[in-house]
Amino acid sequence: MLGIYGYITSWAVYLTAGTLCYILFYKATGAIGFKPLANVLRGIMIALIYTPWYVAADEDLMAPAVIVILLDMITIGGDAFIRGLVPLTLALTAAIVIALMSGLLRALVSRSGKR
Repeated sequence: MLGIYGYITSWAVYLTAGTLCYILFYKATGAIGFKPLANVLRGIMIALIYTPWYVAADEDLMAPAVIVILLDMITIGGDAFIRGLVPLTLALTAAIVIALMSGLLRALVSRSGKR
């Protein structure tokens, strides 16, 4: 079994790699001319990378929700993957809403500044 230091180290490696992947994705979506679409895609990427969920229902260890969903589908099967799909769906919904609302707020502020 993985000790606490291995658990913390693995999370540190995952978060570092996820941050580097997000930076590359951020730069790649900078080429998209329609900024609301770019911001929504960036929000989706953040939610997919950084949403954690419990590895097992009776344990307090966490892993990325995407990994939990994939492993539940492979190992347990059936409807077990829904356990990790619910928080990921909520995080994706929140990311999309925040990205769209920030774009709307930015447009309203810039429009009111021009008057």
